[in-house]
Amino acid sequence: MKKDYKYKEDNNSSKRNESIYYAPDNMKYVITNAPKLGILKSLGIIKNACVYKVMTHGLGGPVLLKVESSDIAIGKDIAEKILVRR
Repeated sequence: MKKDYKYKEDNNSSKRNESIYYAPDNMKYVITNAPKLGILKSLGIIKNACVYKVMTHGLGGPVLLKVESSDIAIGKDIAEKILVRR
């Protein structure tokens, strides 16, 4: 007898914070926490800012983001410290 398993989707998945480095590509996110670095602030990467993650380059490469009309590449070490939610 074959059993049909249905997996309940986690309704809180959009409320969880995750590092933008490990977040799925091609999605829009809201920054919930970011390092307090002047360069990030000048690029618009601040708390409550909306960003679009284009992709993470493989093998520990940078993350490519769109902030407003700008394309920005952020290194892995900084990107891991930027927390986002969907």
